[in-house]
Amino acid sequence: MADKKFAGINGPVGGPELAADYESAKVFDKVKVGRLGVYYRDGFKIRFMDYSLLERVFIRIQEVNGRMCCGSTIFAYFRLVFVAGGREIGDAISENEQAMDQALALIKELAPASLAIGVEEKAPARS
Repeated sequence: MADKKFAGINGPVGGPELAADYESAKVFDKVKVGRLGVYYRDGFKIRFMDYSLLERVFIRIQEVNGRMCCGSTIFAYFRLVFVAGGREIGDAISENEQAMDQALALIKELAPASLAIGVEEKAPARS
């Protein structure tokens, strides 16, 4: 059987350890959280976000105004955003807020302590 390849942060990655981690990773809607990193489908490829290369992971809520035949409503999408090298390098989208919250909690548990979880707190402005 051919080695499973993933689209990593710095290019294609693979190997038996990574394939085993992918298979045993816990599923949260469209995201799989393993002990080595996070996996999600991006088009035709499976992205692998390696904990050791990430700086921050957080959830962004995106609201979309929808116009229906009988009125309007707001749809909420939840994006699990990955930051490396000072910029956002990927995100996994879901309509399931609970699944994204649980995925972020497991990432916090499995990732090294150096990985920042959540939105960065801004210092109060001086007068």
